[in-house]
Amino acid sequence: MKRNYFSYFLISIIFVIGMMASCTKEGPAGPAGKDGADGTNGSDGKDGVDGNVSCLVCHTAANMGDIHAAFDQTKHVTGSSWARGTSGSCGRCHSSDGFIEFARSGEEIGAAVSTPVTCQTCHADHSSLEDGISAPMRSVASPVVSIAIEGATYEHGMGNTCATCHQARRASTGYDNKTEDATYSRKFTGEDIAVYQAHGAIGPNGTMELVGDTLFVTFDVPTTHVYTSSTHAGPHHGPQANIFAADIGTVAGAPFDRDHHTDCAGCHLSKEEGSGHTFSPNIAMCNECHGDALDIEAEMAAIADRMHAVEVALEGIGAIHVADDGVHPMYASLPRDEWNAFWNFMCLWEDKSHGLHNFGYAKQLLTQAETALGL
Repeated sequence: MKRNYFSYFLISIIFVIGMMASCTKEGPAGPAGKDGADGTNGSDGKDGVDGNVSCLVCHTAANMGDIHAAFDQTKHVTGSSWARGTSGSCGRCHSSDGFIEFARSGEEIGAAVSTPVTCQTCHADHSSLEDGISAPMRSVASPVVSIAIEGATYEHGMGNTCATCHQARRASTGYDNKTEDATYSRKFTGEDIAVYQAHGAIGPNGTMELVGDTLFVTFDVPTTHVYTSSTHAGPHHGPQANIFAADIGTVAGAPFDRDHHTDCAGCHLSKEEGSGHTFSPNIAMCNECHGDALDIEAEMAAIADRMHAVEVALEGIGAIHVADDGVHPMYASLPRDEWNAFWNFMCLWEDKSHGLHNFGYAKQLLTQAETALGL
């Protein structure tokens, strides 16, 4: 009997504990309370620019198509010089990647694969999309440091992008630097034999000897003479910044008066018909300002005529050889004044503007050449 009472006791304890546990459970949620008052409204944000309105000022299919069509015809794209872009000393101007790296860091590199100039070579990304933005130019050094003329710099505003490459890579002192008499020996074959036999400038005591199909030449170069040591002699292609600055010839000159001119793009990227990304200046635009005060076409034609006369005389003394593809310097030992005439002519010939980049300086260089050559 005692065992049964104990069982009843345990059951009672368990029942009481269960009742206590059930009393601690959360009951059902009560009705929702009344909404509180609204908070203070925030200030409205400023409306952004409609991307289509801003971007399509320039980036229409028709406009971009016209730009590409014009640009693709220029030597910035079609020229053969891009093969030089893998060279460390040439890459900054002869490859797109080389130019971008030079603009970014100032380091000259040879591109792994050289490619011509593209839009991205000269144009950087937009920093904003606000109204009235123009095509952003890639940032370059300002002013541009001269490669050929020690201590010289060039400041062309937005045209600094152009002047980074459109400048001389050599000065005349790179050739006219001998302090002792010297001789140089070379041999020529093929078509060069007739050229040098007819016009070779070999110096006062130079010699020529044809042995079989090879012409052996000794160039005599006393200190009164200057030796042209390369068939690529000259300031290198594109010394336009130097012609502006009047610092590349053997004659001292005055820089181009730019009081009423802005930068390279002002003429070479104008919106006049036929200009734009062809980079061809529209001369009619010049006449709008100069009017009858300066006949641009007549000035250029006069310079061209004088250059042609100097060209003929230089070929006659063996300084250059003129072929269908242009003017080619010859190995030569020339009296200094004649060599200076050669150098000054090459500066103008490589400039390609027929004096337009600095009429006054072009006339000075031609006068020196004409006097030296007896014209």
